[in-house]
Amino acid sequence: MSDLPRNITPALAEAMIKARRAIHENPELSHEERETSALVRRTLESAGITEIESVFDTGLVATIRGKGEGRTLALRADMDALPIEERRPDLAFHSKKHGVMHACGHDVHTSVLLGVALALQAERDKFAGTVRCVFQPAEEAEPLGAREIVKAGHMKGVEGIISLHVDPDIPAGQIGVRVGALMAGGQEFTIRVKGKSSHAARPHLGIDALATACAIVNELQKVRSRRTDPLEPVVVTIGRMQAGTAKNIIAESAVIEGTFRVLDENLRGEVARLIESIAQNVARANGAEAVFETLEGEPVLVNDEPLTELVRYAAADMLGAENVTHMRRPSMGSEDFAYYVRVVPGSMFRLGIRNEKAGMVHPLHHPEFAVDERAIPVGASVMLASARKFLDGGR
Repeated sequence: MSDLPRNITPALAEAMIKARRAIHENPELSHEERETSALVRRTLESAGITEIESVFDTGLVATIRGKGEGRTLALRADMDALPIEERRPDLAFHSKKHGVMHACGHDVHTSVLLGVALALQAERDKFAGTVRCVFQPAEEAEPLGAREIVKAGHMKGVEGIISLHVDPDIPAGQIGVRVGALMAGGQEFTIRVKGKSSHAARPHLGIDALATACAIVNELQKVRSRRTDPLEPVVVTIGRMQAGTAKNIIAESAVIEGTFRVLDENLRGEVARLIESIAQNVARANGAEAVFETLEGEPVLVNDEPLTELVRYAAADMLGAENVTHMRRPSMGSEDFAYYVRVVPGSMFRLGIRNEKAGMVHPLHHPEFAVDERAIPVGASVMLASARKFLDGGR
């Protein structure tokens, strides 16, 4: 591979891409990342990294110690895939698992951190301090890996944490940084509607849970348009609804599943209460009942200013300032990396993977999502340079 950043050797770039393709071919859903975890462990151990601790069943924390006492930095990558059927038949390393795909780039995240760990291990006699490489499971599904890893105390003693996320809106070869809110806080919810079954020809004898659920979904659109401050970003999405057992039977029950996103944690409770109130009142108006269930979800991801500036300077040094973009707006997507930055100063940067000529333009979670692999050494370069700068006292 040509035009590599100066801190990434051709051998390291090749090793990362090889690992990425192996992981992409064998994607694993949240809490099932055993093969991925085993590949990571084998690779680390082959480089002489032996201080490896299993975390949250399928995750790993690998510790690399420098030549003496110093600062402690954590680097994080997530490993899980999504329940999506890949539609890239042209890809030589197409997913081998029906209905499972790395459509969010976690295969890239894992291979980048692997490369950084190998580089740090090779030069551990050149820096003081400690680096914890967190290979995290379950970013995509509850119970969330970051939350459980923080609860278990694996961030104790850590003074900073850095991560990255692929971004199909940024050209390969570039990265994006942002101080402050980078990604929204998210929360999942379920609404269970209970009606009364009857024959389709005698609807007046039943209570239609399906029609009630549809009315609830329609009314929930007003949470954003009429019930919250229009200057405060809020997204309410219904992703799934299930109801009924046959064409000629009034549905006795229905289930609505969705998420909401906010950029202000103070809005979280208000939006949850609005959704619950709307569901129950619409159900009551239709003679039905509605039960609202919700999970805690991810906090708003807020990037620490000093650490983000450190990443920006390190990236500009490696890539050139023209390839470091300031992201004007946050994303309404959610990321459980936010749990780490609640307890430790942290920063996530966005790694450009877009290549329009090659058709690599699809958004995250799309069945045709694809990555320009030239981004992999770029991500490793920035993370590695940032780690070195942090361990050197931020200079």
